[in-house]
Amino acid sequence: MEAYWWYMLKVSICIVVFYAFYVLMLRKCTFFLLNRLYLISGILLSFVVPVLNFSIFKGQSDNVFNMLQPILIEPEYDFFQPHNLTNHVITINYSIILPAIYFTGVSIMFFKLLFSILRIIRISNSSETYQFDKTKIIKVNSILPFSFFNMIFLPKNENSPMIIEHEMAHVRQFHWVDLLIVEIASVLLWFNPFVILYKSSLKLQHEYLADTSVIKDNNQIESYLGCMLRQIQVVSSDGLISQFYCKTIKKRIIMISKNKTSIKYLGVYILVIPLVCSLLLAFTRDNSNINSSAMVSTVGNAPSICPVNAKKVTITMGFGERINPITKKKNFHNGMDFAIAEGENIVAPADGFVIESKFDTKMGSCLLIKHDEEYSTFYAHFKSASVGVGDKIEKGQIIGITGNTGTFSTGPHLHYEVIKSGKRVNPEDYMPK
Repeated sequence: MEAYWWYMLKVSICIVVFYAFYVLMLRKCTFFLLNRLYLISGILLSFVVPVLNFSIFKGQSDNVFNMLQPILIEPEYDFFQPHNLTNHVITINYSIILPAIYFTGVSIMFFKLLFSILRIIRISNSSETYQFDKTKIIKVNSILPFSFFNMIFLPKNENSPMIIEHEMAHVRQFHWVDLLIVEIASVLLWFNPFVILYKSSLKLQHEYLADTSVIKDNNQIESYLGCMLRQIQVVSSDGLISQFYCKTIKKRIIMISKNKTSIKYLGVYILVIPLVCSLLLAFTRDNSNINSSAMVSTVGNAPSICPVNAKKVTITMGFGERINPITKKKNFHNGMDFAIAEGENIVAPADGFVIESKFDTKMGSCLLIKHDEEYSTFYAHFKSASVGVGDKIEKGQIIGITGNTGTFSTGPHLHYEVIKSGKRVNPEDYMPK
């Protein structure tokens, strides 16, 4: 799940960057179609760029976590349990709270979007409908017109050709496709306020494009502005709707009246290329540090120190058979558990490279370090890591702090394993005597 949070964070950063470029460089120019394409491409690229990897080096981890799969499905502790290190205070696994908050927000936004669509469909089914070419014109008890997919909703007393042409432009130019994409992004990124600004800017470009479609020559500008001013008090609403009347009507009037942007300004759009390349470079993970040629090629770099301060450990669960506290049946414990207060340092027991770092729902924050061609060590349930994939680690270096993450953890502790030639061995054999 940690990978998903990092991905959504990167998506949010991309959206902020694309929106900042739009505000600084493109917002005031009259290339409305290019601005529309930029904004919709920006939101799509925001979801694509973080998953692309153009590194010329290929990591050699070969998903070493696969050999730890039996551990990741083995229950170890109750979800809540008083622990002697916390004075019998019940500790709560906050790794559950963040997903709960996020997916609650996603659910609320999704159903809000769904209900708004169903409401519009219900209105269309219960109202008087006319067919104009491939577009449906629906007369409704509303004070403002709007378009939705291939349908135009008009007040019953509204027959202005300019208003109808404006809404027809929204339908012909498939603005609903852009709005659908940005609404989906709003559901997934409901926590990011820049998505709201992004959506408003995209809808504004739609209005500019529709205005341009209505004004076919300068003789129509005065009549069209008069039509807008007569309805300036009408307020817009949110959702998958392209509206003629909106709060941004002042900006639309300014855009209609201003001189067209010089064709030379088109060169600014070329800057989008280095902008995208910079984002790709920022989010490309370079795994060159963990290339096999960079690894210690000889054996003998075995773990030799305790990963936590042994003087602060109160309880230790060793390697070997045990009675599972959940199932009450005998099973095999593949590592050592050190009961130690949250926030204590975790250190590397030998030199090496970090080859895997992830968050597992059951095991919490996990880290895998390769020390040489023979030895690796695995760590689970820590609160946070201070190193990342590809980092070179020295013996005794702090790699994170102890915690209580993962649903299999009921109190602050560290789960520690030693892997020799692909097999888990007793970590106690590699502790100081």
